[in-house]
Amino acid sequence: MICFCVLYAPQPMLSELAERFMVSKPEAGLLVSVTLIPLAIAPLSYGIFLKQLSALTILKWALPLLAIAMAWSGFVHSYEGMLILRLIQGALLPAIMTATMAYLASGREGAELSRVMALYISSTIFGGMAGRVVSGQLAAVIEWEWVASMWAVLLVLVTLTPWRRATPKPLNLIKPDAALIKQAMTSRGNALIYLSVLCMFWVFAGYLNYLPFRINEVDPNASTGLIGQSYLGYSIGIVSALTAGWLAKRFGGPIRVAMIGFVVMIGSLVLSLGDVWMLIAQVFVMCLGMFVIHTLAASEVNHNARSLGGVVNGLYVSCYYAGGALGAWLMGYVYELFGWNAFLIMLAVIGGVGALCMSLYGHLNQTLGR
Repeated sequence: MICFCVLYAPQPMLSELAERFMVSKPEAGLLVSVTLIPLAIAPLSYGIFLKQLSALTILKWALPLLAIAMAWSGFVHSYEGMLILRLIQGALLPAIMTATMAYLASGREGAELSRVMALYISSTIFGGMAGRVVSGQLAAVIEWEWVASMWAVLLVLVTLTPWRRATPKPLNLIKPDAALIKQAMTSRGNALIYLSVLCMFWVFAGYLNYLPFRINEVDPNASTGLIGQSYLGYSIGIVSALTAGWLAKRFGGPIRVAMIGFVVMIGSLVLSLGDVWMLIAQVFVMCLGMFVIHTLAASEVNHNARSLGGVVNGLYVSCYYAGGALGAWLMGYVYELFGWNAFLIMLAVIGGVGALCMSLYGHLNQTLGR
């Protein structure tokens, strides 16, 4: 959870960091986007480098290194230095997350594994929210340097907890294989789900990354604390993730409910034309739709996985974070050059492409007689 706090900690302060480093909106957005790039690459590449290491070894080294990089990012004085440190943080995060999941999954199967992984996903959602909200609140009263140091101290405390005496577990990483990747992409229309998820997280990450700029544009007196509070909508994502399966059983199946999720997510952009409180309300509605799609799409590719589980999931995570990295960066240029309304229209178009891909996937599986 603390790792996800670190991942998104600078986001509420992007407008302030843009002024501090004297950079444009997309350049500031890159401070979040650059940490997502390793998360997109890791699932299909880290197996080459880390396969021989145990999960415990990874955690013992990666957590303190992440703490150092986080603390340093608070005191760096150049944009380029901050960008490099954020890239280093992004490179360490997937190794930590993979090692954590290896421990959670080890020795568990069936309902117990599903329960533990649901709790893990919920904790990552909570971490993403807490990183934004807490950082925003703290930045309203103290400087970014001390906010970064606070997260670094928490990482050090996590490093020193008793898990360091646990039994080593294998990471179970996969090495990339072109034939298996091709098979995973073409199996039962998985490529359509991957593209749909890429578009989904493009819209989500793009919107949330530039929300601080819009709030300051609508209300120049808005505090960093208020901007942090705007991310409280993430809390509804926990409810969405935990109830998505129940909704799918009662409202026509996972594809139909995922399509409803896209309608909710895209429709929520209308609220973004209003005042600050409408912008904050929009986050609640967008998270409601997005995490339903995310949960059901992940379940769907796992249903299609058969003997390709590791590759299928690796591709899913790669496409998910690739969409986030692109949206968190490129949408800044749309906002900077063409304004907020054009920004929202572009997000709606990309979301529409994602919905179309999900619809095509549903029709394909009907044809295959699933």
